[in-house]
Amino acid sequence: MKNQIVKNNFLITSTFTLIFFLTFVQESYSDNLKLKVEGVSTLPINAYEKKSSIANLIAIIGGKGLKNKNGKSRNFLVRIKGKIENNHINYYLFPNSTKKEKASYELRVSSERIERILALIEAIKKRNNKPIFIAGFSRGSVDAGKFSKIYPEKISGIILASGIYTNFSKKAEFFSMQLIVGESVKVPTLVVHHTDDNCIATPFNYAKKFFEGLTAPTKMFRAYSGGYTSGGECGPFNYHGFEGIEEEVAENMVNWIKNISLKG
Repeated sequence: MKNQIVKNNFLITSTFTLIFFLTFVQESYSDNLKLKVEGVSTLPINAYEKKSSIANLIAIIGGKGLKNKNGKSRNFLVRIKGKIENNHINYYLFPNSTKKEKASYELRVSSERIERILALIEAIKKRNNKPIFIAGFSRGSVDAGKFSKIYPEKISGIILASGIYTNFSKKAEFFSMQLIVGESVKVPTLVVHHTDDNCIATPFNYAKKFFEGLTAPTKMFRAYSGGYTSGGECGPFNYHGFEGIEEEVAENMVNWIKNISLKG
């Protein structure tokens, strides 16, 4: 009888241990996917998904855009993907339409580009019913801002990271958030910017002025200091790209997304 009780206790303990292990594996498992979505790109969409995620985030990098099949880049939004996915947020890196395409400012405000972002959003909605956010870094803020003006009902919010604001750059002067977004937007907006950002197209003072004059359902401004400057002023490894403080900025982004998602 005693042996039977011991045996039963062992079976019960083993069963609970197995259930815990399977639950842990399910919750911690992260799918590194390469999605092919018609109407988005000839390149795969590098995606990072978890069943336990509470929201989706589409990341649109700056510069000439993401133009390789493996989603490789030194861009801030690519460097923080691990931090995002490990905090229960599905992450999708938005690629250029082809390897050869260069994401100029003009392209980023084109109807073709906006419709490609929409195609990805519709594909994500078929995969899950969780809120969708767009994060745009540097030139990527132009995509995020433009999309929020045309299809606000399709997303739950935007993040403007080191965005383009009133500036004296001949290439960027017509693509500032002051011109693309204007004084109002219909989606929650998070602005993250380094106080010492010295890139000609992304001056901190104008970022702050834009935020102060912006009307949105809810908005937040996060200013950062510190970090490193091992690269060019408009490059990924500088204050502009949050070098050395990536974890802090990513954590704030995650918390903001979770807060908006839980309210929504």
